[in-house]
Amino acid sequence: MFLDFLKMLGIILSIVWLLLLSSLYLLAQPMLFKEILIGCLLPVACFIPGFYAVSWAFNRSFRPFIIAVFGGMLVRLLFICTVFILIAKLTQLHIVSLLFSLVGFYTLCLVVELYFINTQIQRREEV
Repeated sequence: MFLDFLKMLGIILSIVWLLLLSSLYLLAQPMLFKEILIGCLLPVACFIPGFYAVSWAFNRSFRPFIIAVFGGMLVRLLFICTVFILIAKLTQLHIVSLLFSLVGFYTLCLVVELYFINTQIQRREEV
């Protein structure tokens, strides 16, 4: 389950990066690459261990599963907000592009995770 999630996330992120790089090339904005890269790596680095916890709790009872899903989302969001504040205070990066890429990639990772969890629950109910 965990490796399937990583595969799906990798494919989706590859497609998004191809679209982003082509649009950045056409807009001649290579200076935004660093902010977008940080905005991508931070949520991905948080979602990999978070989904590992969800996949661990998947076959357990309902309560540990819900704690892993919603508690994991809360911990990840708080961690990302803390790191964003530190990056904003300690670096000279373009904050608006960093914020939008962070929100965009966080949302993308969250949608992929929830979609994957939903399909796994539906498969489990069919059996």
